[in-house]
Amino acid sequence: MRTNQVKEKLKRGEAALGAWLSLPSIPAARIMARLGFDWLVVDMEHSAHTPVLMADMVATIVDAGTSAPIVRVPAHGVEWFKWALDAGARGIVVPMVNTREEAQRAVEFAKYPPRGSRSIGGAFGPYGFGITNWSEYGRTANDETLVIVQIESAPALHNLDAILSVDGVDVAFVGPNDLHAQIGLPPSSDGVEPAFMEALERIKASAREHHVAMGIFSSNGEAAAERIRQGFQMISVTTDISSMMAEATRNLRTARAWMERRYGRCRRHLYGRVERCDRRLWPYWRAWPPFLPVSPASATIGRWRQQMLT
Repeated sequence: MRTNQVKEKLKRGEAALGAWLSLPSIPAARIMARLGFDWLVVDMEHSAHTPVLMADMVATIVDAGTSAPIVRVPAHGVEWFKWALDAGARGIVVPMVNTREEAQRAVEFAKYPPRGSRSIGGAFGPYGFGITNWSEYGRTANDETLVIVQIESAPALHNLDAILSVDGVDVAFVGPNDLHAQIGLPPSSDGVEPAFMEALERIKASAREHHVAMGIFSSNGEAAAERIRQGFQMISVTTDISSMMAEATRNLRTARAWMERRYGRCRRHLYGRVERCDRRLWPYWRAWPPFLPVSPASATIGRWRQQMLT
């Protein structure tokens, strides 16, 4: 049986780097699962993942054999926990945990008796750990499954110790955008405002006191490196959407920059007529046929040609 490598890293005090899967896409999961991330979160809270699609994405990640599949459930209902864990997820991210009771409920839904009330059933839970033996999975699932509560609100800050002292909570994961908004700041993944940094220090102090690992969402590798320096362990490095956008934009800018160096810029009127252009882009203007009949249209073309060449 495979162990939960993310949980092992966190216990050793090491950083576990992952990514967010926001695209409701099996091909995206298939690609990301082969890039070497420690974990991948299938985000059901802010993306239109159906339970069936989520289960297929979890299976795709498991079959790649590299990253731990984790699911962020969209709400606190027990059915979301059942569907994610019975699909083979090795952890659950629970958004907007604001009270001790909500944290206790998350642990209860994620653990089998006697530690919780998770219902016994489903064929694919063991598959998440590379086995088909349900008895073996049942004996070890409670110890291997991660319970990750998101700290991202003013009430959660107020109830930090009550939340993080719940037995079975493994990670206090900061949602920086929501936490910014909740304390009166513009949303930001990587902000360094004094009020936000003070909130992070409070979370870190409480997590250390209750021996809970700290996690946080970051928008890119540079921001993630800074969070590692600050003492966070479970850190997102990117998302599938942001990686696609960043690389596509970089490639487009590279190609356009070469064109501008080679040919210069052209400015056009609304309807496409060339107003002015570096003459290198239009060498054929110099070879414009001199035998065009004289007409208003050809006279206009002649004036354009003269403007281009002067």
